Amino acid sequence: MTVRVATVLSAREWEPRLVAHAHDTASIRVVLRAFQPSDIEHHCADIDVVVAGGDVAWVTPRQVTTWRRLGLGVIGMFPMGDQPAADLLEAGGANEVVPDSIDPEALVQAIRFVTPDAQAVRADDRGSVTAVVGSRGAPGCTEIALAYTLARCRDREVVLIDMDLDAPSLAVRLGLPPRPDIADAASSVRVDGSIDSDAIHRYRGAAVITGSHRNGQPGISTMMIQGVLDAARTEFTEVVVDLGAIRPGNGLVAEADAVIMVVDASAIGIVRAAQLTSSWVGPTPHLVLNRVHPRKVSDAVDAVRTWTGLEPSAVIPDQQQVRRATIAARPPYKRLTKAMSGVGAS
Repeated sequence: MTVRVATVLSAREWEPRLVAHAHDTASIRVVLRAFQPSDIEHHCADIDVVVAGGDVAWVTPRQVTTWRRLGLGVIGMFPMGDQPAADLLEAGGANEVVPDSIDPEALVQAIRFVTPDAQAVRADDRGSVTAVVGSRGAPGCTEIALAYTLARCRDREVVLIDMDLDAPSLAVRLGLPPRPDIADAASSVRVDGSIDSDAIHRYRGAAVITGSHRNGQPGISTMMIQGVLDAARTEFTEVVVDLGAIRPGNGLVAEADAVIMVVDASAIGIVRAAQLTSSWVGPTPHLVLNRVHPRKVSDAVDAVRTWTGLEPSAVIPDQQQVRRATIAARPPYKRLTKAMSGVGAS
């Protein structure tokens, strides 16, 4: 069987040399010359081995680890004499790390050597991702995400990650210190491809990674967030991400296994939810109708059906106990957690 190879485009000579050798000898088949990480991840089912140079900025230990977790073999190339580049490739778990001056025939042999390993581990045993989202106006995403997480962690390893970049509130909600946070988790992933236990809080049986509140410091990049998410999927059965208010076309939503959409049961809340669903991209969301007046449940359910076209998976009454728990940094009201236990369960 011909080995299917993806190369990471590089200005160094090894990459075009390998492509030319593959064309002339048909010893391997180069199916992709990748310009960015998503090129490989979107075509991973058609790839056996990735060959990447450590001179490329985004070929980090975290990225190498991601490829390995996807079941791909990885050959790391480093400029002769650049030991730090070789060390970073090894830290990510590359199958082989070789100087980029290697002869193409020897490189092909290395590629063939790692291919059986890649085929043997090709299995998507990563944890599922459940995204909790809403429209603008604070419909209660964090409280719903927390209640859902506590309901799910009774029989599985679950991590809740605050990925609301505009208004991260999980640390305040739980009365946790501002550090460690998601930036600390991202730093550990960049170094060795996994989330350091010191970056994780433990709360009533669940793991928690809080959002970043580092005023005056650079924000969390999309690549950093993706790195934390990729690592979390390999370490936990389920990853719950609190994204808060989102815009249509959010990439994390589109890639999630399940989505919980939190809708405030007010006229403006339902209209905003309708605007969000009108251009929805991603799994059909499980709609949670939140803060419903006890005497207007039927009206609220009818309105959300009409305006969003979705059937509510849970209807949460507007109760003082929920608000009090939030203000006092106590666990979510037990009836809220019970209501969330049946949402999106598998």
